[in-house]
Amino acid sequence: MLKERFVFYQPGIKVFLISFLLFLSFNVYAQEKVTITGTVISDTNEPLPGASVKVTGESTGTVTQANGTFTLQVNKGATIVFSIVGYEEKRITAGSGGSKLTIQLSSRTSALDEVTVVGYGTQRKVNLTGAVASVSSKTLGTSSVPNAANLLQGRIAGLEVVQPTGKPGNDNPLLRVRGMGSFGASSAPLVLIDGVLGSLSNIAPSDVESVTVLKDAASASIYGARAANGVILLTTKRANLGAASLEYKLDIGVQQATRTLDLIWNSAEYMTMYNAARLRSGKTEVYTQAQIDAYANATDRIQYPNYNWPEHLFQTAMAYNHSLSFSKATETSKFRFSLNYSDQGGILPVYAAKRYTANLNYENQVLKRVKVGTIINFNNISAIEPQGGGAVDQMRGIYNRTPLAMPFLPDGRKSSGRAYDSEAFSVWAPITYTNGDNRMNTYSAKAQAYVIVDLLKGLQWETKGAFGYDNYFSKLHTFSTPGEYYYYQKLPGATDYAVDQSVGTPITLGVYDYSTTSITPTLYSTLKYNTKIGDHEINAMAGYEQQSNNFRVLSGSRITFPTADLAELNAGSPTGQNLGGTSTAWGLQSFFGRIGYDFRGKYLLETNLRYDGTSRVYKDHRWGVFPAVSAGWRISEERFLKDRLSWLDNLKFRGSYGLLGNQEIGLYPYQDIFSNANYSYGSSVSQGVAVTRMTDKNLHWEQTKILDFGVDVNGFNGLIGVVFDWYKKDAFDILATLPVPGSLGLSGPTTNDGAVRNTGMELAITHSNNIRKLHYDVNFQIASNKNKVMSILTPTKGAIEVGLPYNSYYIYEWDGIFQSQEEIDKSPKQNNNPRPGDLKIKDQNGDGIVDANDRKSYTRFPKYNYSLNLNFAWKGFSLAVFLQAVEGSTSFLNAGNWTSFPFREGIPPSVEYRNAWTPENHSNTMPAVHDFSYAGVYGYTSSFLLKNSSYIRLKNTYLSYALPQRLLKPIKAKELSVYVSGSNLLTFTKFKDGDPEGPEGADLNQFPQLRSFNFGLNVKF
Repeated sequence: MLKERFVFYQPGIKVFLISFLLFLSFNVYAQEKVTITGTVISDTNEPLPGASVKVTGESTGTVTQANGTFTLQVNKGATIVFSIVGYEEKRITAGSGGSKLTIQLSSRTSALDEVTVVGYGTQRKVNLTGAVASVSSKTLGTSSVPNAANLLQGRIAGLEVVQPTGKPGNDNPLLRVRGMGSFGASSAPLVLIDGVLGSLSNIAPSDVESVTVLKDAASASIYGARAANGVILLTTKRANLGAASLEYKLDIGVQQATRTLDLIWNSAEYMTMYNAARLRSGKTEVYTQAQIDAYANATDRIQYPNYNWPEHLFQTAMAYNHSLSFSKATETSKFRFSLNYSDQGGILPVYAAKRYTANLNYENQVLKRVKVGTIINFNNISAIEPQGGGAVDQMRGIYNRTPLAMPFLPDGRKSSGRAYDSEAFSVWAPITYTNGDNRMNTYSAKAQAYVIVDLLKGLQWETKGAFGYDNYFSKLHTFSTPGEYYYYQKLPGATDYAVDQSVGTPITLGVYDYSTTSITPTLYSTLKYNTKIGDHEINAMAGYEQQSNNFRVLSGSRITFPTADLAELNAGSPTGQNLGGTSTAWGLQSFFGRIGYDFRGKYLLETNLRYDGTSRVYKDHRWGVFPAVSAGWRISEERFLKDRLSWLDNLKFRGSYGLLGNQEIGLYPYQDIFSNANYSYGSSVSQGVAVTRMTDKNLHWEQTKILDFGVDVNGFNGLIGVVFDWYKKDAFDILATLPVPGSLGLSGPTTNDGAVRNTGMELAITHSNNIRKLHYDVNFQIASNKNKVMSILTPTKGAIEVGLPYNSYYIYEWDGIFQSQEEIDKSPKQNNNPRPGDLKIKDQNGDGIVDANDRKSYTRFPKYNYSLNLNFAWKGFSLAVFLQAVEGSTSFLNAGNWTSFPFREGIPPSVEYRNAWTPENHSNTMPAVHDFSYAGVYGYTSSFLLKNSSYIRLKNTYLSYALPQRLLKPIKAKELSVYVSGSNLLTFTKFKDGDPEGPEGADLNQFPQLRSFNFGLNVKF
């Protein structure tokens, strides 16, 4: 029976195969292939590289080369679509335009058509009603920096980025959106990478597609309890439609410190000044005239050096970066994979870092209505720094040395300490901190998978699951350092060098391991609906999200090892060992939604709501509601304006108001804490536990209300763009510790009490134009912020109290230099017995006595942050110049800034003291030479130590040249460009005490920032 059936169907199969082959031959004949070549140009006749050229309904496509040319084989009669961002797309029929085509695309007002990333989705910029700012890879791609966080300085108005250090592997900037939002909890913004919690420092700059900052409540409230300090959304690059592409970028940099201290390194001058400083303080001279003359007249600069410690220890360092990426995209799938490797040397001995980054983006349309995708990011940083206190101690070892001695004795045998035994200070020996090292490894892996389903027309469901793993491990290996240091000069009558007993205790051989592990799973699901009914457009979204974190710390140390060659804990003796460890966990559960309404593109309304529950606070207060509403009026679409002002592309007024939360209040501050404690029971002592703090079960997260008004203007077909915002940001229920009597034996509870207000404005102006073959664009941004404490549980007079900026400097006002005893006698009485050449302090209340009531408050926050970005393109040349500036910034030179305390621990005085007051030189800017304990200068903590650290910095310059396509044919490359660039090339400032940039001022304990000169190439196949 089966055989009969098989025989029966055999002729049918033959007929089917013959028919199919005939159909194929007919189809091949019917679909004649043609090769289309041509050039895509703009309406100013400039070539458009990167334009998409694709056949409708097929996966066939390509992109134009650097000179705008393309080649594509298609079926005759096929419809080809040419498109690129910022231009109207154009369609042609293959064969109708000949074999060589010139396709001219008309520009459109790109500012109105651009789409920007927002919370859980995207929106057209023209329809935004919140304060949202973004920057693309086109702008960010001109900087040679280690990670994505470093890219953002000065790029977005209202986002303050402070780069405190250039330490390799640990150079992450401090980020703040619209001022300091809390003084009881974290003020850091929420950072999301492709929609999932992450760190900007884990992303290679070459993988960044765009960065968006949500600054007001309307845009950020969709993130509820995590959004009080703003939200930063980073989107990594995806593949663009077209042929497969392989890209490689090489960047080589030469790095050095931006600024070092300008101190007096002439030994004879130093000795003379030090003697004068000692005498003014009522102390004896340190150096004899014979010793001074020996240095002043010496010909042997090994025996009698003028040793400039920074000049010899700071070095030029090399940095190498390699980026490789492969991408391919069709109508149904997108794939991009990238690798990044960087190797950065240190400008000081021992410091170095290597960074490895990998990023995968894949998306596939498995069904007509179903897309699936995955994004994976891996980052590893391996860094090394000296043992001991790291940068702090090494900076002290560099600057707190006199020019009288070199690191080793003149015969090179032993390490040197002081030059003479009469020197009245201890010294820090840099060699102590270069013998050992601290090796740090950071591993971060983030993986996410998502599915997007178009359920019905306008109805879309998306679900994403993510897993984050972060591990940090450090091994501090301290080597036994030389136990003896020697005077650089032999003692009188001695035949050999004597031991200097002033050098601190040598570091003990030992190993200290420290490890942290963090695991963060995330799941969210959204349902989005968009529809248009006549003139009414409605979009809505509802979603659910849950996130948790488990964090663990393990540490251990041993200090007795048989040899320095052993660096693992098990090789050391358990005697004197230390062990530590802890673990924490938290969870967040959320429901959220958004509704937007648009009538004729004129009247815009949006509401956002999030309902968050966190495990960080007591169960009765875990849930909170965070609503926001915003509205916009595109008055430019009104007939009465549209007909009269044809040059006006867009004029929109918008406003928003909402409530946000800050759950970064620590972990479980409402819970009782128990610590180990001993107690007596009879005649024996037993171990137990004891409560160490009081708690407040009513504790809840901090909250912030933000009111924002903004204006958006675009005109002259994209030539001009203006965005202005004014805001008032009120944070309340800020954490504070309730004071309790010491007799309780407990610390006070953490409670909600404080409030702080930030008000400010932001202005961004853009201009873009073409003049014949020259294209240029200008972007200027300025932002100001004023901070004021509105409520505080435990105020500090003049520094932290209602009505003042938080943590103000409360000090005396310096009012010049006393020039004579007569002036002193006529001036308000100072209790430090001033002399001519000492500081004169202002009597604020006019009572004739300078006392604590005459102190004055000075803010530590800058008045303005501004930047200017210039871009030029002419033929194959491109030039980008970026300036960033801070106005109204001050630095208080406390103990971390030794230049304000001359001769402290031996530090040479600033060269400014060459203009110090003397009976012959009546300076009114620099007091008489003194030492660090002199009451005539330091008896009153005054604004003499408060320095203007405002600056303008040439942050980045980038010049590139794209080679013509004809030169690339032999290597079959699509694009190849070479470039030179520089970072922190020039700094204009009145600040003379190091680098002016820093968190509320400079601190010499920090590792210096870097100036770099880079060159490299980009090639694409």
